[in-house]
Amino acid sequence: MVLEHELLQDHYTIEEAEALQIKWVKKLEKEEYKSIKIENINSIVGVDISFPKIDDPKWGLACAVLWDYQINKMITHETIKGDLNFPYIPGFLGFRESKLIAQAILKLPELPDVIICDGHGRIHPRRFGEAVHLGLVLDIPSFGVAKKPFIGNSDWSSIPRKRGEKTPVWINKVENDPHSEREILGTAICLADNCKPIFISTGYRISLEIALKLALDTSKSHRQPEPLLYADILSREELINK
Repeated sequence: MVLEHELLQDHYTIEEAEALQIKWVKKLEKEEYKSIKIENINSIVGVDISFPKIDDPKWGLACAVLWDYQINKMITHETIKGDLNFPYIPGFLGFRESKLIAQAILKLPELPDVIICDGHGRIHPRRFGEAVHLGLVLDIPSFGVAKKPFIGNSDWSSIPRKRGEKTPVWINKVENDPHSEREILGTAICLADNCKPIFISTGYRISLEIALKLALDTSKSHRQPEPLLYADILSREELINK
């Protein structure tokens, strides 16, 4: 059963969680997964979690918004409230949030072709951000859209605030050697005019090119793609009613 996957358990120490990330990254590197093709994408899900406004919240409310990619419109959404037992530690958010998000996705009337996650994918010290974590356990292509940079170098602050303007996020393959070959981790891109860029990186079974196209195609006048924006809004509204 999906929810019994070892990556969806929350009893690990930080050392154990890090070892699991390294283990699964190595497995993914060996598999050579092919990216989903754009013509095979009909539905997308945007996911987010809202939390009560208290210090160190121990529960949250996840929302999964099912989006029709062909007509660019929300089909439906599902929410679920649940405990968050793993501590909030940057680089390990998948262990804190993925199980609750997965439960929200599994409540939908159909599984999506692609998941858009409010967080990073390969822009991560071990290339295993929450978008990788979630896509892998559900076996659904995924990518991350984050509002803040995490690791890597980028000229994101200097790009024009115009839709489609972008710049790579990268690191040097040899640490502290500015002349070494670069590894591209993702892209900083403006999805709407007069908006700050967001940071897109691949998660699971998707190319960066297709992730960027999906993000642009599902964006209107906001900083985020609409499926993520709706997931944020709806989770906050539901949280108020709890």
